[in-house]
Order: sequence, then structure tokens, then C-alpha cells
Amino acid sequence: MKAKFLFLIVIGLGLILSGCQSPNQVTQTESVSAAALGVDSDTLLPSLSFQETETLDGETVPIAWQAGNPLASFDPQERQRIDLAGTWLKERFEADSSLSLSGRGSDGLTALEAEAMGRFQADYDDSDWDEIQLPKPENVMTAYGPEDYQGGVWYRRSVFVPVEWKGQRVTFNALAINYVADIWVNDQWVGYHEGGYTPFALDISPSLIYGEENKIAIRVDNPPWGSRNDIVPGLTPDWWNYTGIIQDFYLEAAPPLWIVRTDVRIPDTSGDILVDVVLHNSGDRSQKGSLTLQVHSTDPNAPGWLTNPQPSAIKASAAGKPISMEVKLEPGQALVIPDVQLTIPKPELWSPGSPVLYLLETSLKTNHSSDSFMTQFGIRTVQSNGHQWLLNGDPYFMAGIARHEEWPDSGRTATWDKILVDLEMIKAHNANFVRTAHYPNHPYTYLLTDRLGLLAAVEIPVWQYGPAEFAAQEQRQIADQMWREMVLMGSNRPSIILWSMHNESQAVPERQAYIQRLTKDYEQYLQDGRLLMQSAAADRGGSSDPTQTALDIAGWTLYFGVFYGEDYADDSMTFLQEAHAAFPEKPILVTEYGIWSKGGNSSKQRQMELFDALFPVFLESAAWGADQQINPNGYIGGITWWAMFDWYTAHTREQTMGLYDMDRVQGKPIAENLAGAYAIWVRDQP
Repeated sequence: MKAKFLFLIVIGLGLILSGCQSPNQVTQTESVSAAALGVDSDTLLPSLSFQETETLDGETVPIAWQAGNPLASFDPQERQRIDLAGTWLKERFEADSSLSLSGRGSDGLTALEAEAMGRFQADYDDSDWDEIQLPKPENVMTAYGPEDYQGGVWYRRSVFVPVEWKGQRVTFNALAINYVADIWVNDQWVGYHEGGYTPFALDISPSLIYGEENKIAIRVDNPPWGSRNDIVPGLTPDWWNYTGIIQDFYLEAAPPLWIVRTDVRIPDTSGDILVDVVLHNSGDRSQKGSLTLQVHSTDPNAPGWLTNPQPSAIKASAAGKPISMEVKLEPGQALVIPDVQLTIPKPELWSPGSPVLYLLETSLKTNHSSDSFMTQFGIRTVQSNGHQWLLNGDPYFMAGIARHEEWPDSGRTATWDKILVDLEMIKAHNANFVRTAHYPNHPYTYLLTDRLGLLAAVEIPVWQYGPAEFAAQEQRQIADQMWREMVLMGSNRPSIILWSMHNESQAVPERQAYIQRLTKDYEQYLQDGRLLMQSAAADRGGSSDPTQTALDIAGWTLYFGVFYGEDYADDSMTFLQEAHAAFPEKPILVTEYGIWSKGGNSSKQRQMELFDALFPVFLESAAWGADQQINPNGYIGGITWWAMFDWYTAHTREQTMGLYDMDRVQGKPIAENLAGAYAIWVRDQP
């Protein structure tokens, strides 16, 4: 098996492997020791652990485990599911963030439950609590913007679990809870997760009472931004800090012998693909099964193409021959089947102009049960080639618009339909690329960028860090965990071509060490064929910023004439030329450009003036030019207007750099202007 297998950990980080748990043990181990990270023994540690796991041929590889189970995929599946959306009871409380970020050993958990004063117990009297419809931010949304609530909140609800689920593996799945979440089921603590933008799952099977109502209690603490520098983000960034259960959450049942995930790797455009399969036996007896992998084509005219996230909704005919094999797993065992090769005859390639998708269907059958796992993927390659980047072997240009995942009525809580409207508007403005803000978006976002044909860059919420914040993350490594969670969440999405490590951080030596750490992690253990980048600030490190050296694409935000410098065009042109001279073998991505429009028509006119001044500068050195031809001297691989819609910010409450107001109705003059200019890249390149 290649060393690139997606679940491997960076041994150089000194992470200690945690032992395999019994399937009946409902605890969540922390992945590293405090001593290994050089932090106090009572510090909350990353909740991902890694174990050497046997492969089908008898070798071993480390795979990621979360809360005592192999790290699952969060691709939607047609398994039995109880949606937890709906009416919950909630109560705010004054959270002790020091306690929230303390270890979950016996003393730490005892202290946490003492603070709860019975709120996690099934018979607790919550009759005077308020009702809330979840998922939804705890922050009240008003006509003047969201309430500034950063702190603690408890949620409680009873959930009926059918008796037929007994003997199944039942998990609590959450796509985003901000920021530290602890979960109890029927008085039993089942685990925690830190980080408000990436999903997690907990096995709650042993705590459930089947055929009856089950009490679920969730403690959330969202430490105020700026109160401590060891959380992520550790400063007060340019978006809103929403508290609570932000995105979808649900219970899912699978048979004891289940398919954890299937990660598709695309080595080239020939149609030969490699698949890494992870299986797990969560039961208490040995299990034999027959495993089959089959690729299917998809139907872009299917009714579910833009209406249903389920892969089966777009499934068409078989593509190529299936592969089958027999497997046997002992109780509690995880098994990796690496490098399974399948061939798609005469494959069609994925690109923004032709977003052709395939489905991988994996089925696992035993004498007692069956499980199925489906995931969409595309045949495409991305690579950096000197001063240009290549899509499917040819130079390409990203005509980009950024997007914050936020709405005036629901905050950061997303739905499929809301995401679809946003992305269709971006595509209608002739963009082929979207930077999904400074944090991973709802997983539906990237299913839709796959289907619509929009390239995507995804970033973890490390924003404008200085020496103290980088030092804190070198110890706690929560940013490192988010990095891995982000990559693993999007492993099969062809639309995602760029992984970004941070935005506009300040400290150059500390930033360089951070980038080198995450780059080493990725190149040795998480390699999935994408390109690595940062969104550096042009005024922090300059055009010869040494932190760009380790990355595939050199990325900068350009705000000359806005936040620094004097002239939109001349200063930007000088910077880009100097950057190209400093990094002649790297394509350059302008990760942000734009200006706010608050202040009426005169400010909206400034948006027009800035764009009209900058666009010719970008076009002159673009890899794909106005003449619809490849520019062999073009070193700019893409540009990104910041942003499509106005958004809420902790700095000024409302940020007005969007092409549209936040309601998605009122476009500004710049919107039509930009769409017209971007039209030269509408046809598929080259």
C-alpha cells in the first residue's frame, strides 16, 4: 500500500497510538498524551486517535479513529436514520471555559458533571426550559443582525429508538457544533468534540434503551473569541461566532459488520482508479462477509441531480466490471483493503464545463446482515507545473468568487436548497471557482459544487495568527486535527482542488513552521492529489514571503489602495511581478480582492472603480487569456472576488464587500460588471 493512505498520522508530531476499545465500552479516548504535546495533563486533547490496523494481505497501516471507532465518512447514505432536527429544550448557562477545555479523564469528567447540576440526567426537571428548533444557532437573529451570544447552552430531548435497532451499530452524528460539545445518552457520557466547522460521530449503541424513549443531553460551550488563544480561531476574525448546534445532526444505524468509508484515488485520467476500503466489526462475534465494489455512471438529467444529496438519486448504469472478495473480521476489529483497482472504460473527465460524475457502490453481505456504501466521485487530475497549474493536464484559470456560508434568517445553519441557490447564483455570474470562506462548509456544499461544476478551495479557520496563537497550536494541535478532518471529509469530491491552511496570518517564522508541519503531514500521509495553498496577506511577509516555498500555489490577498498602498492597479501589478520573480516556478492565486460598499452609491461606485482598475492587471498575466487561448507566460492561476454576498462580522457587525446584499435579492452595480468580464472564461478550458 502506498504511504499516501489517507488516514496515516504524522509520526513526527509525536502522537501516541491509543488502544482499541471494546465495542461495549462507551468512552472517548484522547489521541495524544499531554506529555507528548508539552501541555498540562488536564488539557483537552485532540479527539482523533490512530491505530496500526491490519490489511487484507496481513500488513498493517495506521488509520484514524474517533471516539473509539474508525473515522467514518459523512457522505449521505441510505442507512436507517433518525433525524434529530426539530424541537429541543434548551437552557443557557455561564460556562467555565477552563473546565470545557480540560481533559476528560475521571477527574475532569467528574468536574464537568458536577458543574452540570444534573442537567445530563434523564430525570432532570427541564419543564421551565425554553424550546428551540434545531439545528439553529443559539444566537437570536434580528433585523439588526445576530445576537452576540458566546457562551454555554444545554440541549435536551427524548428520542424513540426502535427495538429493531438492537444489535446494530448506532451512532450520534453531528456535522457542526460550535465549539466544544459533550454528549450524554441516558445519563451516560458518550464523548466530546472540539471545533465548530467539522463533523464527528460517536457510537452510542451500549447506552440506548431499544423500543423506548432515550434522553439525549448536549452541553455546548463556545468560548468568546479573544478570550483565549489556544482555540481555533484563537483571535476575533472577520465573521460571526455562532453558538450551538449549527448544522444537521442525526442517529444512524448500521449492521455490526459495516463499511466505514471508501476513499477513491485518481492517479491519472486513464479510467483506472484506486480505492481504499475500511471495514469494522463492532459486534461481539466473528463475522464473515462478501465485499463487492462496482462503479456506476450518473445521469445529470435525473430529477435528483440538484434536489437530492443521496448518490442513489443520480445513479445510472454500471461502468466497468465489479470486484468481489471475501473478508473475515474478529470482534472489534477494523480491516483495511487498500489499493483496490477498478477500471472505467472510456472515462469522461470532470471539469467545470463538463461536471461528469461516477458513483462507487460498495456492498458487504453476511449470512445475517448487509451494508451498502455509495459515494460520488469524478475523474480529474490537478497539478502544479511551473508557473501554471493544470486541470486534466492543461493550463487552467480560476475565475473565482468567495462565499460565506451565512443567511440573515438562519445564520450559519445551511440547507441543501439554500446552498444550491447560492452556488447557482455564483455560477450565473460566470465564475468557475468558489473559495468557501475561511472554514469548511456544510458537506452538501461540495456535493453541489461537484454536480454544478464549480472548482472549490477549502480552508480551516486559522485566521491572522501571530506568534502566541501558532505556539498554542503547536502544543494543542486542534488546528492539526481540523486539517485532517477537513481533508478526510472531502476526500472524494472532484470539485475540491485546493486545501488552504490559514488566512492572512502575521508571524513569518512561526507561520513557516506551521505550514511545514501541515505540509509534511499531507505529503506523507494525507495525499489525495490536491494542491496545497495559504491565503497570505500581501502586506505581511511581502512578495518574497518565504512561507510560500513549501506550497503548490502561492496565494495572497490583494488590498492595495484599500487597506494599504496607494493605487489599486499600479501597486498590485508591481507586487504580482515581484512575486512571480521570487517564485517563478509557482502559479499565483489572488485569494481575495474587493472593497466594501457601505456608505451608499459612492461606495458602490468604488467597487466598480476598483474592479475596472484591477481586472486588466489580472488579465495581462492570466494563464488563460481574453483571446480564449493559453498564455504560456501567464503565471496568475486565478482570482477571487471577496465575496458573493454581504455577511455578518464580529468587527463591524455587517461587512458589505459582497456583489449582493445579504438577502440575495439586491445586486450591486459591480455584480453585472464582474459577470460580464468573467464571461471570457465561461467555455470549458482550454
